[in-house]
Amino acid sequence: MSAASDSPAGGALLRRPRLLSALDKARTAAVSAVYGPAGIGKTTVLRDWLTQLARSLPVLYAELAEAGTARLWSSADPAERRRPVDDLPAAIARLDGLPGPGAAPRPLTVVLDGIDPRTDAQSLRRLLDRLLPPPSADRRRRSPIRLVLGSRTNLELAASDRATPSVQAVITADDLRLTSTETAQLCAQRGLRLAPVAQRHLYAITGGWAAGLSVFIDTLLHHRYDTAPQLDDLLRTGAGLDGYLEHEVLSGLPGDVREAARAASILTSFNAALFTAVTGVQDSETLLATLAEQDRCLVALDRASGWYAFPRLWRAALSAGLLDAAPDRMQALHRSAAAWYAEHGRPAEARRHASAGGDVAPRVAGGPAASAPPSGGPPAASGGPSAAWGGPSATSGGPSATSGGRSATSEALVFAWHAVQAGNPVTAERHLAAAPHGSAADETTAARIRAVADCQQGRLRSAARIAGDLRAALHRRGIADSQDESWALFTLAAVAVQRGRPARAHRHLDELLVQNWPPGPALQACEVFCRILAGYQAGQVDAALGALEQLIVEEADLLVVPVWGPRAARVELLAARGLLGEARRCLDADAGGFPSIVTAIAAAKIDVADSTLRNPTATVERLLLPFLEHDQPSLVHAVEAHLLLGAAARSEGRLEQADRHLRRAGSLAGEESLRLPFIVLDRIAGLPAGPEPDLAAATAGSPPAYSHPVVALTEAETSVLQLLPGFLTATEIAAGLHLSLNTVKTHVATIYHKLGVHRRRDAVRRARQLGLL
Repeated sequence: MSAASDSPAGGALLRRPRLLSALDKARTAAVSAVYGPAGIGKTTVLRDWLTQLARSLPVLYAELAEAGTARLWSSADPAERRRPVDDLPAAIARLDGLPGPGAAPRPLTVVLDGIDPRTDAQSLRRLLDRLLPPPSADRRRRSPIRLVLGSRTNLELAASDRATPSVQAVITADDLRLTSTETAQLCAQRGLRLAPVAQRHLYAITGGWAAGLSVFIDTLLHHRYDTAPQLDDLLRTGAGLDGYLEHEVLSGLPGDVREAARAASILTSFNAALFTAVTGVQDSETLLATLAEQDRCLVALDRASGWYAFPRLWRAALSAGLLDAAPDRMQALHRSAAAWYAEHGRPAEARRHASAGGDVAPRVAGGPAASAPPSGGPPAASGGPSAAWGGPSATSGGPSATSGGRSATSEALVFAWHAVQAGNPVTAERHLAAAPHGSAADETTAARIRAVADCQQGRLRSAARIAGDLRAALHRRGIADSQDESWALFTLAAVAVQRGRPARAHRHLDELLVQNWPPGPALQACEVFCRILAGYQAGQVDAALGALEQLIVEEADLLVVPVWGPRAARVELLAARGLLGEARRCLDADAGGFPSIVTAIAAAKIDVADSTLRNPTATVERLLLPFLEHDQPSLVHAVEAHLLLGAAARSEGRLEQADRHLRRAGSLAGEESLRLPFIVLDRIAGLPAGPEPDLAAATAGSPPAYSHPVVALTEAETSVLQLLPGFLTATEIAAGLHLSLNTVKTHVATIYHKLGVHRRRDAVRRARQLGLL
């Protein structure tokens, strides 16, 4: 099948600037590669980028189709577009007239798409020999040709005189997968309007695979109602993609390997021993590692322990094909899996597979026959073993107890989780410390609670480490799609938000959706809230405020951890928008549910944002100093308090006092790379956006310096500035200073430019911070 047929469905794919930028940035590489499995959008990205590049530079594109054919086109010679050539050697021969290394510079970009390393390796090495000067050559003798290769598998090729690979992977399968935002953009581009929950469901099913997403969009465009049942039905049937996977993803593999891959689709995850027990394929350890390394059809959960999984939609499609072709065989495969799990002490998985294999009362090690999972355990459809049996319940996301009562460990974990939900991490840690040693599931749940508690206190390094270790431990046991992993991903996203890295937060949240859908009401609410904060960081204040209002109106905020987080954030965003009256009204209404320090910080943010407040320093000190002097606030609250005190002092021209608080905030934040409070105060009071440039100095004991640039205003501009804090119009200012209206408007525009603002209120606030008023 032609490389052009990278998707089984029609419709233009989305332009993806982040990938085009990655290709642009790699221009210094003589040979680079874009690789990923079939249907993921390689050809679309390469053509889009090449079309853009061809506007200013010569390009040559060779599309390798079925064996023995290729098509070639060149921007330098439009008549040769889509000109057939016999094969890759013929396409390379087309370059005979091009200059070699050391010749006069003539930049040319050559794209060879559809490379197959199994059949094209020798020809590619010849091309590398030709394009790349030997290591001993003069560095100035660089080839004027840049070669870009497109392939479905990783290319590890070297020129004949090199021991190390010469191909630089610029874009990989992980990069090519659509993000949740790109999925929403593609749906909108194709005219498909989905509710936010359905949009996330669609992304969770397709996992950013462009081909599968195109099929789903085409189907949903013809079924605009009852979207959720339609999505579930498409997932159950694999969206009819079994044939596409057979011919495009598994093509080139031996027949027995293809059959084994289809048989293994009954498994959520597997290692070599389980794969062999179910499929009968011997020596499968090397096979699985190779398939994962080549991005053929597997994802490595943990390479050290050798556990792998299929992407969700691929597994569903292969399993649906297996069920249609051989339902009796599918039951036998489930029974084989049940026997393996029973032998290896995994009763939950053994029961699930035994039930799917028609064994009504399976006898397995580790528990009574045919017993139902405890409340809060994973649904059968999830397919995943889960430490969530001692973990998140279906409603609250917290530890759940069995119907037979709670152990002392489970009781302590329930109390600890309730404390975390209430935003009281110190109490949660006391409960965790008092909990006796429990089962592996209890320990996993305790780790998840500890990670969330650390994040709430600003111990970001510890939270990220615990969450990362928790995921690794689950993957070492072959556990996929568990609630505990979802909470670990949420914690990593929350850490990224606190560190001012919204793009990374979105990546973790996307992975959360793909790894575990549906994640349960509490996780869904937390995921939405985390995305709101990430969007706010990216400057989408109005959109974030609207999404917060919707979260609160739907009462989903009651499931967020901590439960008061969305309402406190609403006060903050209203203050950032300058809607101070509304911010005060919301604070008065909601403060009863806030911890006292959160109420004080929220009130201080409103006061700092209010440029009409006469004595902000005294007001903010009255609110915050008692907590700093007598309590032990969390790192996040301590940084916020010092920033607010510094902002208030600076607004009154108390620069020494302000710098003392700002330096203290920078020193505290630098220990954990904390940036969110600085971003918030920049929105509210125009403080610097964060201590990131000075983190090294802060952690070394030298606090970062917060110095504002010197702003030099003329005498006339200063006269105009002195009248801006009042309520005089531009006409009244002109009359008072005996100037023309146009002159006053010019002075105001110059003042705004020098202060780096766009509004009168911001100009007054910034001028006060700089001591100009």
